[in-house]
Amino acid sequence: MPAIDPTSYEWIRIARDGEGVATLTLVNPRRKNAVTRPMHRELERVWEDVDADDDIRVAILTGEGDAFCAGTDLSAQDAENRSGRKGRPPTRGARRLFWNMLDAEKPIIAKVRGPAYGVGVNIALACDMVIAAESARFCDSHVRMGIAPGDGGAALFPLLLGFHRAKEYLMLGEPIDGRKAADIGLINHCVAEEELDGFVDGYARRLAAGAPLAISYAKMSVNLLLKQMTAGAFETSLAYDQLTLFTDDHQEGVAAFLEKRPPGFKGS
Repeated sequence: MPAIDPTSYEWIRIARDGEGVATLTLVNPRRKNAVTRPMHRELERVWEDVDADDDIRVAILTGEGDAFCAGTDLSAQDAENRSGRKGRPPTRGARRLFWNMLDAEKPIIAKVRGPAYGVGVNIALACDMVIAAESARFCDSHVRMGIAPGDGGAALFPLLLGFHRAKEYLMLGEPIDGRKAADIGLINHCVAEEELDGFVDGYARRLAAGAPLAISYAKMSVNLLLKQMTAGAFETSLAYDQLTLFTDDHQEGVAAFLEKRPPGFKGS
């Protein structure tokens, strides 16, 4: 099958090591790799390209510099909202990204430094394994922007953490550091900053050296159960996410974030 074309991506840098491992790096460093709509569209389709490339056995997903992904690029979103963007709510893209990651037949490892917030934490958790440095911070921060948790958090957090703990983090929007995230089962491993690259590379090479079909079918079997358990919660959370985008509280959350002040939510 044709090799993936790195030049067709602007917001994702793609590098292959010749041993079956491809590293996909989110690139928006001025915004801590926050997701713009063009980056989101690239993230939706990249997994199909990875699957189609027979020379790739494992993908590592990471972020440029000292951040994984700080969530949605609110500066770009706010500008688009002010310009009166019309049309159907963009739930299709959110759905396509989440399901395409679960449906990708090759294993995906999230390598996390620094913040993985909002959509960023759910992109990380949709990977098959999550390995973080001690500097990592995992946070579904939707409620801090006056938005109901969408992007998969309401589906994935309860499965990984249990219901009470999931509600604590989803309703407060508080971050979890890398060490605690590993201890409570949100991620697989947390290692020292200087050990992260070598640890992830070793993990990826172990997977790349394994039986590709057996590993793929193991992933697909587990993810079939995951999809069955999360589909309803994911679709409901997407609807609530879109509903709260049109509230005064969301406008206040974005304004407070951009103005670097505490928000004053009023429930409207």
